[in-house]
Amino acid sequence: MQFVVSPAEIAARTAPPEPGPVTAPVEERVIENTIVARGEVTYADAIDVTIDAAAGEERPVVTGHVPEIGTVLKPGNIALEVAGRPVIVLPGTLPAYRMLSVGMRGPDVVQLKDALGALGYAAGDPGSDLFDYDTAAALGALYEQTGYEAADGGSEARLALRDAERAVRDANTAVAQAQADLKDASDGGARNVIGEQAAVNSAWVELTDAQESLVTAQEGVLPRLPSSEVLFLGDLPRRVDDVSVARGDILSGSPMSVSGAALTIIGSLSKQDAELLSEGDEAFYPGPGGEELHATVQRIAAPASRGESEDGSQEEGASDGNGGGGQSGGDRYTVTLSPGDLTSEQIEALRGTNVRLRLPIASTDGEVLAVPLAALSAGSGGENRVELLIDAKNGADAETEIVEVEAGLAADGYVEIISEEPRLVAGAKVVVGR
Repeated sequence: MQFVVSPAEIAARTAPPEPGPVTAPVEERVIENTIVARGEVTYADAIDVTIDAAAGEERPVVTGHVPEIGTVLKPGNIALEVAGRPVIVLPGTLPAYRMLSVGMRGPDVVQLKDALGALGYAAGDPGSDLFDYDTAAALGALYEQTGYEAADGGSEARLALRDAERAVRDANTAVAQAQADLKDASDGGARNVIGEQAAVNSAWVELTDAQESLVTAQEGVLPRLPSSEVLFLGDLPRRVDDVSVARGDILSGSPMSVSGAALTIIGSLSKQDAELLSEGDEAFYPGPGGEELHATVQRIAAPASRGESEDGSQEEGASDGNGGGGQSGGDRYTVTLSPGDLTSEQIEALRGTNVRLRLPIASTDGEVLAVPLAALSAGSGGENRVELLIDAKNGADAETEIVEVEAGLAADGYVEIISEEPRLVAGAKVVVGR
């Protein structure tokens, strides 16, 4: 019997509603205009590390300092130990490709001096591309701090230095002896002292040559930087994401991959949405437990032009990023956000996930009076107004009144209204249709 419905009840259910205005209540609410996007939570700029192991004198055996995943590499840290020698991390974007020593010039020397200067070492004139004595001294201090002896010319260079020092001493003795012989010849009244003077001159020439050789030999034992003992990385610090070697392995290929040390959120936006945002703007996203977390916009990057790389250089055969013609994701702007202060548990739970981003671009200062957008109309003079329900009566004869209002922020189907009309309060009804 519960499924049996009388004809009268069916007629009541299907009967049209009483004629009259369709109304909606005036509400008190916060109106917030937001941009909604998706973002990947990740460690940005992952790269595979390469070390010039072939430049070392010994077999490239990994002997120690193998980092664990999650290790943060900072300037001056040791990334790896190969054949008993350190691979020192320094800031820079130009890979090491040759040994640097006193007297050399080039952009790699400038990079090294900048890196040493950033660590607090006096590495010489930063505006010069010359590897000088100050650069060598700073490099030696860096090696001493890491607990290793700086590379130099080796045993052959040290032997050459001893020989050069001995040659200078012998040359000084020869000069002194030639000068004594010349003095004796002059004091003895000999008229012909040309031979003794020539011997003095010859001794001085030999001393000068010996001193120049000594300078060269001294440079040979000054600290130098082999390309196998340095790892230049941009945007330090960096986080170790993966390690592919162990102690005792022969180094071949990339021993590890690293990325930015700070967790970031990377999303994409349309041009229209991107132009509404600025660096420093606040954003919100859900945490692993459903809690709302705060993020901050760090960077907004425009897409590269079609057929052009991000650095502005022309790329051969560039496409629109979609494997063919037409619109693509390459037309969208990239937004990078800092995810805020997170616990280690939150970091592990969020890393590698895709989250919903909410980016407010305008908001009312607290709750305001708001009505549906359909309740707002324009008068003949362009003024904004709403139709306020005064008395519903029997529907068809409902009494309403047009009230002029000032419209504020609109979002999510609602618009803020400002009016001096005392009857226009929360709970009052306004007409949205008939």
